[in-house]
Amino acid sequence: MRKMKGKLKGIILFLCVVLCVLCTGCQQQTGSALDAKNGVAQVICTVRDESGNLVTGGTGSGFFVGEQGKNPEYMITNHHVVELYLAAGSGEWVTLDIGETQMTVKAYVDVYFDRDDFVQANVVDFNETADIAILRLSQPTDQRVPLTLTEPTDEMVGSSVYCIGFPGLSDNMLIDATTQSGLNDMTVTSGTISRLLTSSGSGVRRIQTDAVIQHGNSGGPMVNERGEVLGVNSWTVSNSDTQETNYYACDISEAVLLLNQNNIQYMMSTESNTSAGFLPVVVIVAVIAVAAVVVIVIVASKNKHPSQPDAVQPPVEPQPAIQQPVIQQPASAAANPNDSGYRLQCTSGALAGQRFMIRQDTPLVLGRNSDVCNVVFPGTPGVSGKHCSVWYQHGKIFLQDLSSSHGTYLLPGTRLPSNQAIEIKVGDGFYLGSSQESFVITERRGS
Repeated sequence: MRKMKGKLKGIILFLCVVLCVLCTGCQQQTGSALDAKNGVAQVICTVRDESGNLVTGGTGSGFFVGEQGKNPEYMITNHHVVELYLAAGSGEWVTLDIGETQMTVKAYVDVYFDRDDFVQANVVDFNETADIAILRLSQPTDQRVPLTLTEPTDEMVGSSVYCIGFPGLSDNMLIDATTQSGLNDMTVTSGTISRLLTSSGSGVRRIQTDAVIQHGNSGGPMVNERGEVLGVNSWTVSNSDTQETNYYACDISEAVLLLNQNNIQYMMSTESNTSAGFLPVVVIVAVIAVAAVVVIVIVASKNKHPSQPDAVQPPVEPQPAIQQPVIQQPASAAANPNDSGYRLQCTSGALAGQRFMIRQDTPLVLGRNSDVCNVVFPGTPGVSGKHCSVWYQHGKIFLQDLSSSHGTYLLPGTRLPSNQAIEIKVGDGFYLGSSQESFVITERRGS
């Protein structure tokens, strides 16, 4: 009896220790707005001549995305922060007309972690209309961490936000700063979300705030109190007549579109992250509690008649198996939980007759380069290496031309602007380069 009680105490003690560890882990997951500084770095673009002399330059901020626990290599910033780099050859030697003379120059994007500590980067993709660009470092870094993203909702209007970034180079020179690119050199301004809006015509989603966005903050993150990124700091609009100033960030969902199109990993949360993250712990605690009760009942039942041997049960005659009816599920419904329910059907050309699932988690990238595309053309004329992309998000389907040489056209013949996503629906058709390579959006069939 004493031995059994000792085992029971040991089991209960073990369960208590597990519970404490789980609760401690839950508390450690809580972040703060200032923690987000660990994922922000300064972005400096320069254009230099053949002798290495500086011709012109500009500065901004950016923040890292990636998988938790891994050194990040991708970061998000504004398109206008790297516009100079793109206009001056995107890292290739080019000859430009400057006044009445010509000059051979090369552009660079450098990501600074401190005054003399930086690595080079290049532009992976961008959306000029949304003012978003994705950078990739020459190698992953252990000096910053990836930040978690969360899409803003109407319920967040009025909630606190924080804009993080670096002062402009001119601001540092003005106050004669001894450092300019370290973790302690960032500025953090606070305010609230005034409203969420969609720009007329472009359809780009933006966040209006009263938190001051300074010149060097461009490209830095707008975060909530948990340090989750809601938007990308973009620009300021002032009215000299009314003395009114509004500040805007690009909704992080615009950056997520580019990340998905380029198969870049990132961490995503929601506004209800705290309760959602706590749910598994609650479930585990409930399971532990049930297990403890079961153990107690078993121990009590064994101790009820300690002097009696266990009863020997007579052998049970095997019974004939009863065949249960099998309910057949439609193959399409059970095939893939990430199936959006939509298909991309090729109606003519090299892939005519083929049908591709539009997944909820991975975009379809169409082109000739099998390293970056999952709908691959066999060297088809008019189709670029990475031509266009089709993906599903929030119940909608989107199409975007990826700077292809011969263009992507919405039937009957409207050419899409490069790197600008448009919504398409079931029955809409488009083609790559020429009407020979045509596709149409369809729904999943019943079997």
